[in-house]
Amino acid sequence: MVSSKEIKELFSRLPLGTQEALLEELLQDQELQGKVLVDATKEVSSKRKKKPCPHCSSTSVYRRGQQKGVPMYSCKDCLKWYSETTGTPLYEIKLKNKWQSYLKCMEQGMPIKKIAKELGICIQTSFDWRHKILSSLEQFAPVELSNEIECDELELALNNKGSRDLDRAPRKRGSDFKRNQGKDSITVVQVVTAVERKGDKYLRAVATKRLSKQDISEVLDHKLADDATLITDKHPSYKAYAKGKPSLRHKALVAKDHVDKKDKTIHLQKVNNTHAQLRKFLHPFNGVSSKYLQNYLNWYAYADKIQDSKQTIKQWLIAILSADQGYQLFELFKQNAVLIRT
Repeated sequence: MVSSKEIKELFSRLPLGTQEALLEELLQDQELQGKVLVDATKEVSSKRKKKPCPHCSSTSVYRRGQQKGVPMYSCKDCLKWYSETTGTPLYEIKLKNKWQSYLKCMEQGMPIKKIAKELGICIQTSFDWRHKILSSLEQFAPVELSNEIECDELELALNNKGSRDLDRAPRKRGSDFKRNQGKDSITVVQVVTAVERKGDKYLRAVATKRLSKQDISEVLDHKLADDATLITDKHPSYKAYAKGKPSLRHKALVAKDHVDKKDKTIHLQKVNNTHAQLRKFLHPFNGVSSKYLQNYLNWYAYADKIQDSKQTIKQWLIAILSADQGYQLFELFKQNAVLIRT
């Protein structure tokens, strides 16, 4: 049998490109065998030592061994058993060995039907898995934005993809949508985007005819630090919002100028760049239904956050396993979701 020292010596003699290709292949093999999931489970378990009870929220719990490599717990208060995956998106999943491959397909931007064909699962399962993952990311939105924050909105056409009943005439493919015609109809979704200069991003979808002070309040209240500086264009709703926050410093510029003529530090380049990246991110999906748009915004924000990681699949799994309310969030999501007809 060849020793590990001999293997390392043989590996060092290979060209750099061959070394990288071999490492990539070995990592893919690990994913297929489920080792990355096991490693992620161990890392999450070791960080928090004991997982609080998902049934009664008690911290008076103790370990009860393992089941298929997953730590088990018992609650002293409600006497119920649970595992490290209880309450997470992985709860009650039978094909856990395919999740690493599923995440790899998601990372490549593959649509739901193509992933289903690639992994040999049904389309409904592929849809449910995607939104179990994306619903859990709601817990990883920034708690607070501080220092200098650029804020602007991106306008997207209202998308009724998947709906069986439309309250409007169908729009022909390739034609421009008519913005908010009529008194009651809403034809656009505003993606309110707040970006810290240091990098944190917060995106919320708002279905409204025109962005109002109340819409901005619902998105930004309790998200901005008291001493933060908000940089926006001269939209009257942003002015009205900032006026009601005495401790908030507000700097506004003419949108078409891009950079303030007097003070070059006042600009919206970071948030505009975020909107350009978001459009590029959404393009391969051939239109995202507006009722699912927030999940895709969570996806974009989290993928952007871990883009420099060398182990992105493991980072995704750690996030999923850390989302103790992920299963509950998905159950809430299903109330608005549609059953896919296959």
